[in-house]
Amino acid sequence: MFKKTFAVGMTLALAATIVGCGSDEKEKGGDQAAKTEKDPEKLIVGFIPSQNAENLSAKAKPLGDLLSKELGIPVEVQVTTNFNGLVEGMAAKKVDVGFLNPINYVFAHDQKKAVKVLLQTERNGSPSYRAMFVKRADDTTLNKIEDVKGKKIAFVDASSAAGYIYPAVMLKGANINPETDVKPVLAGGHDKALMALVRGDVDVATVFEDARTVITKEVPDAMTKLTPFAYSEDIPNDTVSIRNGFSDAFNKKVQDAFLAIMKTEEGKTIGKEIYSFDNLVVSDDKNFDPVRKAIEVMGIKPE
Repeated sequence: MFKKTFAVGMTLALAATIVGCGSDEKEKGGDQAAKTEKDPEKLIVGFIPSQNAENLSAKAKPLGDLLSKELGIPVEVQVTTNFNGLVEGMAAKKVDVGFLNPINYVFAHDQKKAVKVLLQTERNGSPSYRAMFVKRADDTTLNKIEDVKGKKIAFVDASSAAGYIYPAVMLKGANINPETDVKPVLAGGHDKALMALVRGDVDVATVFEDARTVITKEVPDAMTKLTPFAYSEDIPNDTVSIRNGFSDAFNKKVQDAFLAIMKTEEGKTIGKEIYSFDNLVVSDDKNFDPVRKAIEVMGIKPE
């Protein structure tokens, strides 16, 4: 059942992105001309559930309040039930602004032609991050990627850059099939993947660097109890993207509002709590070309 769900999820969520990765399609992408709508009377901001959805919603609400003050309109925050739900919500114009991870952004821009990127998150001054393979500290059988073969591994979500795509590329590079040469499970969140590892349900978890900090309330000694043993190449950080249809002036207004918020200590604190970022910077679609390449390397084909 897992394999079927896994394969179908990958195909529906990502395969079409490969089709849209040609230069002509990419240039059109989310910037394809659309009829300009009037400025919204209310803004819906969506978040992917990289951690417990209920906790994330509570942490994100203060950001919505600050954004409402900057824009002068009500702002509602929503946490989708899964990673692809945010893409679908923006494509259907049910969500206006989304914190899309790089994989979801490429899918929403190239295939759905639904969004434009406004900003990228920064962590410690960097617009990129890495995925990491994590083991329990007392497990001496795992020291390098090749040791993962045959192990039970907790991926996060089939459309998670750090939680699946980049780790899967690394496994393929070590001649390990990420579906058949390991025992994969989809945890549904970075925190959930790590908690599965803590409980002993899996041998390995693939998460963003350093996701261990997310579970220190539940597991105070997480930083010593869990040990990273392999890292991916750099991955572009998550985006703040806006759905197509709004005027350039409104897009700029939203962009400026987020930038203003992140100049405040309250904004920085909220950023760290929701997605572990401490700044937002203006972004460009070309920054995500390495992500398109990673998806292509995975060889996902539509069925």
